[in-house]
Amino acid sequence: MPCKLPEPTLGPAAREVSVRGGSIVLGRVLAAAALAATGVLAFGPSAQASVAGLAQRTASFDDRVEAIAIRGTTVYVGGRFTHATDLSGHQVARNHLAAVDATSGDLLPWNPGANRTVYALAVSGSAVYAGGDFSTVGGATRNRLAALDAGGGAVLAWSHRADDRVRALAVSATRLYAGGEFGSVDGAARNRLAAFSLAGGNLDGGWTPGADDTVFAISVAPAGDRVYVGGMFPALNGSATHGYFGAVDPASGASDAAFRGRIRYKVSDVAATADAVYAAGDGSGGHLVAFRPDGTLRFPTVQTDGGAQAVAVLGGEVYVGGHYDNVCLTGNGTSGTGGGFSCTGAQVTRHKLFSVDAATGAVTDWNPGADSPLGVFALAADPGLGTLDAGGDFTRVHQRSQPHFAQFG
Repeated sequence: MPCKLPEPTLGPAAREVSVRGGSIVLGRVLAAAALAATGVLAFGPSAQASVAGLAQRTASFDDRVEAIAIRGTTVYVGGRFTHATDLSGHQVARNHLAAVDATSGDLLPWNPGANRTVYALAVSGSAVYAGGDFSTVGGATRNRLAALDAGGGAVLAWSHRADDRVRALAVSATRLYAGGEFGSVDGAARNRLAAFSLAGGNLDGGWTPGADDTVFAISVAPAGDRVYVGGMFPALNGSATHGYFGAVDPASGASDAAFRGRIRYKVSDVAATADAVYAAGDGSGGHLVAFRPDGTLRFPTVQTDGGAQAVAVLGGEVYVGGHYDNVCLTGNGTSGTGGGFSCTGAQVTRHKLFSVDAATGAVTDWNPGADSPLGVFALAADPGLGTLDAGGDFTRVHQRSQPHFAQFG
């Protein structure tokens, strides 16, 4: 078992003060940048996180939450669950799809219902797009892809068929992008990636990139000029150069040679900002990798002693969820064989959730702690409300009952 090192107490000079939902950040830690340049991360937390470590009181679910999407003050969730519990303690049926009020934390009436697991959600306008392993939604035949009214939950006329699981969805101003395990959509060959027009709703005939194994993550750059793709695939568009993680053109699907970032292990989630892209993945333990738009490292890779499965960016921090218990603070190596890994150097205990400074990679003091061996599977940030939503296998957060869904603000 890894040896836990004492966590140092830091004074005000080693912290930052932030205003949630705004852009004011004071007292950024200057020492962290120097440490990052040396390839060694800060020994212990060096900044204050933008959200509280104590989860707010919210509705909960009886099984794993796999996906989260936000529209205004509504948080949509999808997963393996079949029931939800509202703030009054009443358990009600919610088959794989539900919605929570982001301001009160209570369960909303939105209840379309799917017959099997929902793995991915995305919102565009008044439509909520769902991807998964289902064959019906709201009583209508929908093969692994569906569109739902964001207000009432009615199944929309938009109807496409994927021949295997849909694991990832993302939207741009003009397209919905999908990734997963499928080999065709609507009978047309699509090797684990596909796109649809948001205006007409049709399958995009010109966007045909291909991955040779499962796609778990898609993120569109804020400028809309690049689509990042992550997963289990050794090759993207036939090239091992872009295996596991790559960037493609949003219109043609061709690999973007200007992005030179390289990863050689499964990527589970991706979050893109205007000046960086962050990838959470496995490897020897887990990794958070940060690239600039040209693919050079923004800060040294942050390694954990278990897989990193979800990533989101909020208020100058990168939040990471997974099934680790420690974050490695020095070097990038881990030791261990079989299913067990441990940090080789200094480490800080973080059960299933941690955050780092988005510019330097310095670990913050955010330490809510979640239980369960498999941990956190989904994270979503709401800059407007200054909140972070988490979903997964956990049943307790900060030693308090919070089954499968939590909100931090």
